[in-house]
Amino acid sequence: MKLLFEKVDLLLDEYVEFLIKLCNIESKSDDKEGLDRVCGLICAFGREKGYEIKPLTLGKAGNIASLTYNPGGKGDLVCVSAHMDTVFDKGEFGYPPVTKSGDILRGPGVIDCKGGIAVSLLVMEALKLSGYDKRPVKLILQSDEEVESALSDRKTLDFMLDEARGAAAFFNCEGRTKGFLTTGRKGIIRVCLDISGRAAHAGDYFDGASAIREAAFKIIDLEEKSVKDGITYNCGVIKGGTALNVVPDSCKVYIDIRVRDENEFEKAMREVEKTSEKVFVAGTKSKVVPVSHRKPMVRTKQNADLFGHINGVSKRYGFGEQREFYSNGGSDAAYTTLAGIPTVDDIGPVGGKYHTKDEWCSVSSVGESAKLIAASIIEL
Repeated sequence: MKLLFEKVDLLLDEYVEFLIKLCNIESKSDDKEGLDRVCGLICAFGREKGYEIKPLTLGKAGNIASLTYNPGGKGDLVCVSAHMDTVFDKGEFGYPPVTKSGDILRGPGVIDCKGGIAVSLLVMEALKLSGYDKRPVKLILQSDEEVESALSDRKTLDFMLDEARGAAAFFNCEGRTKGFLTTGRKGIIRVCLDISGRAAHAGDYFDGASAIREAAFKIIDLEEKSVKDGITYNCGVIKGGTALNVVPDSCKVYIDIRVRDENEFEKAMREVEKTSEKVFVAGTKSKVVPVSHRKPMVRTKQNADLFGHINGVSKRYGFGEQREFYSNGGSDAAYTTLAGIPTVDDIGPVGGKYHTKDEWCSVSSVGESAKLIAASIIEL
């Protein structure tokens, strides 16, 4: 283990520089060109290190791949995973996108989730250089995680599950809060309330039926059903109307719903349908249009046991006690959990301010997280 940790320390600067290169390639979920460049850079880097590369070319979504160290290992596979896509439009962080000040990196994806890619690759090379050869260790990349795999029509999820089949452990390297690892997450349902009304000239207001006014009533009706630590309804995007002097005959309300399990999913959908069926403005009507659905990551005994193993390693080698965390955010780790693979999430670098222009990552935590994961693999 001492040799392993020494190798991580020796390699850290190289991997921080690689992380900066990754994040300086901007790659929002729908930016296929940027994502393909990121995937190409990672695969080229992996080939230099001697890893087995399995690519998947996609039409609309960014291309993805898996990279495997020690594919001939006799033990059951261990997986590390991270996604390449971010939520930011090009230019939001200025140029270059990434800045470094002391131990802190700021930029698009430094913590969510390109920092996890750097950690995963550092784990693989440190294991290689320290002579570990018990199990194959595979990095699985995703390209449309931030949009619930919708751009690939869930082909990225199918690839992940095929590549992870039979794994003894799955480390999803999303960023983390120091001292916490995730064993359960809410699921995410996204739907659209498609509201239609009756157009009229604004001067003839009462001849029309405003779809936007109907939307306002429906938003209040639905969001008031949100419960802390339960189901939440967030009407985050509204699109409607054509001109200021026209009573709007259409409005679309996009809703993000968070649930803990399938029972809450069914309850939430019933509530959305009830709100849709209510008519607050005479002459309007509404329908519910599904957009996407990410399953909850239910805390299983297998996940809890893997957490216990990692926590034991963490205390044994001086990384401190870890605590289990339940996240209100969704993740692809839900699907490896559903597939029966022991999974722990949020085990990448330490950072914060996800999905904001203040997103940050601790440079030193890239090495610490790599040590924790690699040590947990060795002792698995």
